[in-house]
Amino acid sequence: MKDHFTRLRQSAAPPRWRAGRALLPVFLLLALPACFQLREPEPAAAGSEWIQPTQVDILLANFTAAVQNLNVANYERSFTGPDYRFVPDPSSAGSSPALFANWSVPEETTYFTSLRRRTAPGTINKLTLTDRRDQLFTTDSVEVSALYQLQVTQQDTAFRAGLLQGNIRLLLRRRNNEWRIIAWRDQRTGPGLNWTDLKKYFSSN
Repeated sequence: MKDHFTRLRQSAAPPRWRAGRALLPVFLLLALPACFQLREPEPAAAGSEWIQPTQVDILLANFTAAVQNLNVANYERSFTGPDYRFVPDPSSAGSSPALFANWSVPEETTYFTSLRRRTAPGTINKLTLTDRRDQLFTTDSVEVSALYQLQVTQQDTAFRAGLLQGNIRLLLRRRNNEWRIIAWRDQRTGPGLNWTDLKKYFSSN
């Protein structure tokens, strides 16, 4: 996993109706709304929260908003491709190295969806990034490092931590004028739990 992160860092026809069935299209038009009622529409806010990430700051704002509002679709959109990898904090990964061996976008979606299911509707988490430092490799590749505090409010009493802290390192890549996260490394900064602990628990429960 570490080598993968390092390598990424360095590589910086319409139907024909018969005349005798002229009333059939009218019937279909009347029945059409009933078909669409079978699917519950997504909240309008879900799509409006996403802004085309033509700049690094916009991508980070999209990512932060998705985490805080538990917007699974926008959270997933923050990452890119089959090459994305998450590198956990070693001490938090502990006895579960296999869990993170090939952690990619599907695993991000799985844990995040599980967290959302265990969170009361209308709950908003709080993510704060401080001491941010950007290292530009090329015009289309940059690494963002920052300290994070993630305040999580969820209903699974087996996971008691409310405040998660650590260092986040994101390798960002621009393609087709849009920035995405291509790698993420988590690092412990204190005795408390961090983002790796959150992913570890909610990907397995």
